[in-house]
Amino acid sequence: MAKIFSGIRPSGKLHLGNYLGAIKNWLELQNDSEQAIFAVVDYHGITTPYDSTTYKQQVNDVVLDYLAAGIDPDKSLLIRQSKVPQHTELAWIFNTITPIGWLDRLPNYREKLDQVEHSSDISAKSYQNNLALLAYPVLMAADILLYKSSLVPVGDDQKQHIDLTNEIGSKFNHLFGEVFPNVKTHIVQGARIMSLQDPTKKMSKTGDDGIALSDEPDVIRAKIKKAVTDSGKEVKYDEKEKPAISNLLTIYHLLSGKEVNAIEKEYGGKSYVEFKNDLAEVVVSFLKPFQEKKKEFENNPKGIMKILEVSEEKARKLADNTLVEIKDKMGLL
Repeated sequence: MAKIFSGIRPSGKLHLGNYLGAIKNWLELQNDSEQAIFAVVDYHGITTPYDSTTYKQQVNDVVLDYLAAGIDPDKSLLIRQSKVPQHTELAWIFNTITPIGWLDRLPNYREKLDQVEHSSDISAKSYQNNLALLAYPVLMAADILLYKSSLVPVGDDQKQHIDLTNEIGSKFNHLFGEVFPNVKTHIVQGARIMSLQDPTKKMSKTGDDGIALSDEPDVIRAKIKKAVTDSGKEVKYDEKEKPAISNLLTIYHLLSGKEVNAIEKEYGGKSYVEFKNDLAEVVVSFLKPFQEKKKEFENNPKGIMKILEVSEEKARKLADNTLVEIKDKMGLL
């Protein structure tokens, strides 16, 4: 059985893409794993401009989203990355053996640089070209290998980071002795839900291009109504010729359980307007029980804090065991 680790940055509200591309997979994996750890990776979230006055609440919101979506603290550890200091300690150790060339070749690094450069945040200039933008994949490797995880559910765009994690782990094993397992990726359909306004880009946590898990029904209907479509009138799945409709069909399929070809037949001869109206109701219905559960958790802050404290204490013990082994092999004990 596998040891699972995954995490999401608390930068903005979680959206359907996060649920369908990550959290939905977690729910399946937590039932059949030796160890499952899901994190709010708040140290990753401070590598780009953020609001320190609201950040704690953003972290808490993601915790509530995890629990409302079905993460079970009896089966999984639910942690805040910054509450387990061994993450950054192992990241520093990995920094000592990770060549810069391994990092600046990653396309995500260039994307992050561009994201910060074009950010409208007033503090954006303070984040341009900072070391963390280059080195955050090393922290990601530490997040995963700290618990000797062997399986990580990720989207296609994160696969290169898992490859890097394995390169770092393999180099450590070669230099100091066997500690870390080979990490495999778990990629499933729906891992890349695209923007409602630009189907060439992933759904974002900001603006109107994504549907937040917490969006009210009328907000969801308005966003779906404004979602871009392709030329023509046919509701048909074709990623190359009809990327916008294909994205909407994927969302419909994953939330309703209906096969894409069945949805295509259902809307044969019907307009985009009819299709989008029905899709909006599918989304509203799907999110209703999630939103009701989240409100229940919001009303029990002491219970939520207890869940976190118990999970984080267990995580620190697991992390300590790994670091003792690492330091012993490195001559640091």
